[in-house]
Amino acid sequence: MKSFAAKCVIALGLTCFALLALTASAQNEEKKGKKAPDPTAAVSKKLEAIELTAEQKTKIDAIKAEHGPKLKAATEKVAKALTPEQMKARREATAAAKADGKKGKELAASVKEALKLTPEQEKALTEAETELKDCTTAFTKAVNEVLTAEQKEKANLVGKKNK
Repeated sequence: MKSFAAKCVIALGLTCFALLALTASAQNEEKKGKKAPDPTAAVSKKLEAIELTAEQKTKIDAIKAEHGPKLKAATEKVAKALTPEQMKARREATAAAKADGKKGKELAASVKEALKLTPEQEKALTEAETELKDCTTAFTKAVNEVLTAEQKEKANLVGKKNK
């Protein structure tokens, strides 16, 4: 009887261990399979604050469908230009520079210095950032063409110029 009970306890323990391992594996797969954030999300959030007509919503959805993949590709290109360590350094340098009150070109210079880019990386990053800026500008311009003057004012889609 004791051996049967011992076998049951061991079997139960192994089953629990297997379930925990499967759960952990599934959670890791979920993290790996997470989609990148929607590159049009920032504009969408600003547009939620204003009232759009059904026609405007339809047009903006079409604009998102057209420009979203381009923005995502450009964002990925920027990310691929840097190593994971450089991405981390970029986040940290940006946070530190903002905490120091730096803005615009001064902030960008601090971040660039922290990245320690090779000439090839610098060229690739510059090209990727230019492409991202162009895609973002085209997307914002297309959305602005759908909005009325009052809606444009409320949405404030045009960024402030760097000082």
